[in-house]
Amino acid sequence: MKFLVTGGGGFIGWRVVRNLLARGIPTVVADCSVDPRLRERLERESGALVSFVACDVAEFCDVARCFRAHPDLSHAIHLAYLMSAEVEANPHLGVRVNVLGMVNLFEAAVNYGLERVVFTSSETVYGASQRVYGDRPLKETDYCAPSDHFFTYGVMKILNEFMAEKYVKKHGISMACARPPVVFGHGRKRGSVLWAEQFLSLPAIGKPVFLPFPALTMDCWVYVDDCAEQLVRLALKPNLAHFAYNSSGCSIRACDLANVVRRWLPDAEIHFDETQPVTLLVDNLDGSRMIEEIGFTPRPIELGVLAHMNEARAEASLPPLG
Repeated sequence: MKFLVTGGGGFIGWRVVRNLLARGIPTVVADCSVDPRLRERLERESGALVSFVACDVAEFCDVARCFRAHPDLSHAIHLAYLMSAEVEANPHLGVRVNVLGMVNLFEAAVNYGLERVVFTSSETVYGASQRVYGDRPLKETDYCAPSDHFFTYGVMKILNEFMAEKYVKKHGISMACARPPVVFGHGRKRGSVLWAEQFLSLPAIGKPVFLPFPALTMDCWVYVDDCAEQLVRLALKPNLAHFAYNSSGCSIRACDLANVVRRWLPDAEIHFDETQPVTLLVDNLDGSRMIEEIGFTPRPIELGVLAHMNEARAEASLPPLG
């Protein structure tokens, strides 16, 4: 068994890589660039188990080169993707990476006979507002019209899922996708939900945070290490009952999340902008299918918040909380 993780140097990607290496699974990290400090850390901790390949997923020759260099690859977790803000700023690049890059991975997986491909879809496949569905948890069979979408990113994810299922039916390859909500954790450096990192990381090191939405904004959150665990378990389970899985998480108002932070940091300066609209996301996902499939439930939000803040504090050479 050997895994390819595309986007392995990214926010979720390196957590997936670390998870696989902790299981003793040889892993190839494919990315356009990897932070030298991260690469050094992974090589120091895992030695020959980890290898690195420069790869632009939008170029099929790059993707194929990964497989030729590692003919014993058996699984892939595909995370190389541009976020919403990047797609809106450069639609051409967004299509190359998010659509062509995905298809390139699918083609290579078929050509080289992978046992399983797992990729991240998103809660954004359900559109830009919970109001479309009412106050209920969304199941994997829910959908909305294109007019109810805001992010091109979310519509791209729908296309990715559609094309993946075509590959499954045509070629018999085993694929699955996870639909994560807001993924939080220390280390996110880009994207439309950068506020998910700042919300907790800045107070953790004694800095104020100014959030671009009102205090009563409701979102669904999942801690990054738990998201990684979900992806790895989907990849490792021999037989899956479904193609798409909501990543279970915690639905919580922003003001209540701020109060969780203040359990450990009573003086945390967390400011909301009451002149702005709520986030353009759904906020209530039914994660029971994922939990039943892989036998894993994400940690309570309080423990995720504590883990996030302690990572931020460790980077700043501050003592841990809790």
